[in-house]
Amino acid sequence: MKKLAFFLLGGVLLTSACEQAQKTKETYDNLAKLKDAGENIEQTLDAAKAQREEREKRGDTLSLPYKELQGYLPAEISGFTAGNPEGQSTKMGGFAFSTASREFTKDSVTVKTELMDYNGAHDMYQGAAAMFALGMESENDEELVKSTSLGIEGASGMENFHKKDGRAELTLTLGGRFLVKVEADKQKDLALVESVAKQIALEKLAKL
Repeated sequence: MKKLAFFLLGGVLLTSACEQAQKTKETYDNLAKLKDAGENIEQTLDAAKAQREEREKRGDTLSLPYKELQGYLPAEISGFTAGNPEGQSTKMGGFAFSTASREFTKDSVTVKTELMDYNGAHDMYQGAAAMFALGMESENDEELVKSTSLGIEGASGMENFHKKDGRAELTLTLGGRFLVKVEADKQKDLALVESVAKQIALEKLAKL
């Protein structure tokens, strides 16, 4: 009986030790991830600052006019009807930024493309870039979230797929100044928003 109790106790202690070891490993893993995330944020912000300083040397400190910004959006999406492009250039206090957007429809599906230039509002850009540099990844029964760069050097962003209603979203920061967003409803995955985003002149924008 004593031997049985000893073995049972040993088993409990071993299980407890394994659980503690696993928790310790998870803690170290999480700390490592936080360290990596912090380094990614620092690298992203440093790159954005360097790009900003380079533009200042060229005298390029203003956001593009919204009409010019519209030219970087897709003119068409296969099978969809294009709406009229919209946009606005805004000055507010010490900030200045421009936005451009265009919607596309097919039956009951709507795709919206947006492009924002924060060259005259660098602090606003840095906030978004820092958030996306965290590289957040998560999934549950309602939503899938994953980081993305779409293969563009220096870009960082996030994709969201809302499983309940089929909303797909992709947001990307690049070039130290631009924020790109593509949304689509009634989707089964993120394929459409990814393909539409790739129709935007991302590499050209990243080099401005």
